[in-house]
Parts: sequence; C-alpha cells; structure tokens
Amino acid sequence: MLAMIRLTTFLLLLAVPATLGMAQVPPGDPYDAAKHPNPIVTYVTTAAFRTSSFADAQKTADIELIGLSGEEGSLVSVDLADAALRKVRIMGRNVDVTFYPVVRQNFQLKSGGGLVIYSFKNPKSSVPRAILDQAAVAKPKNPAEGRFGPGPGPEQLELRGSQGLLFEKDGQVTVFWQEDGACHTATASMPRRDLFRLLEDLL
Repeated sequence: MLAMIRLTTFLLLLAVPATLGMAQVPPGDPYDAAKHPNPIVTYVTTAAFRTSSFADAQKTADIELIGLSGEEGSLVSVDLADAALRKVRIMGRNVDVTFYPVVRQNFQLKSGGGLVIYSFKNPKSSVPRAILDQAAVAKPKNPAEGRFGPGPGPEQLELRGSQGLLFEKDGQVTVFWQEDGACHTATASMPRRDLFRLLEDLL
C-alpha cells in the first residue's frame, strides 16, 4: 500500500506542468487587494499590522531582516503582524499550514518615493513545492478565487541569486524572492530597472 502511495505521488509530480524554476509560492488565501498587502502576503491582512521596533520584529519573526544603506534611504517605520496554524484550501482540499509573523518595513528613498518590504519565514505544510506552485498558477472558474487574484499572473525573474516573481499594476511593482531561509516582497512605484538595482544592493 505504501509503495502504491509513493508511486501515485511520483506520477502526480511528473504530471505537474513545468514552472520553469518558479520561486516556491507560499500557501495563502486568494489575493484581495482590499484586504491583503500584496499577491504573496495573503495569510495576514493589512489591518493586522501593529507598530513594532526593528529588534522586536526581527526576534519575533525569527529571521534576519534586510534593509537599505543610508545612501539609498532611511527606515521610517517597522510593523508586525502575527500568524498561526490554520487551514488553507489548496487544490480542492483543506490543508493545515503553519504560518509565521510578517514584518513590514517602510523606507523613505533619497531619490524620492518609498519602498515597502515584507519579510517572513516560509510557511510550513505537508504539500510538496510542485503542488503549491501548480495551485498558484491554476486558473479557477472564478478569477477572484485564484491565488494571485484576478488579472494577469506574475512574471518570473532572477533576483539576488534566487528565482522570483514580479507583479506590476498601475505603475506599482512588487517583487517576491527568497534568501537565507526567509521570504521577502518589495513594492515601489518606480521603473523596474531602478527597483532591481535598489534590491540588489539591500544589506
């Protein structure tokens, strides 16, 4: 019986459409722009964030936070949203997922405008990476129920040595990537080239 389960799982993974090295998409609720920070951070709401200090946020989230050099900008505020174990619907079934706190850093850029970075540990579940990625790009009958919400899906890119995703709408660019055991998103209203340069220089 165990051998049959292993074979079925193996065949299922072979059947998953290739994602061209797409960054592992964290599980989460379908993106709702009115509630969620961005298409990746959908397991907490924007309203859930509370003011914190850099040190407390880093300790609570249990990750090394990244930031800008003083030449590029300054940190304006740090906020934290709590998270916990809960169920998420993935590929038609409810799955227990352990979520971790999310840190939000708001930066004022010397060039003008702002940069917002969300950071968190990758949620933990029993669902294989390939299935999570397949679920993320699946096209449901109702577009609003898609992992990334209605509209076009993300573009793939490489950033800071890892695979990432890029979302763009109305001149606002959001990039997602992972490094050193943490997930990060960065959002700013600026040309892509300028945002990429800024992110490559993060400390």
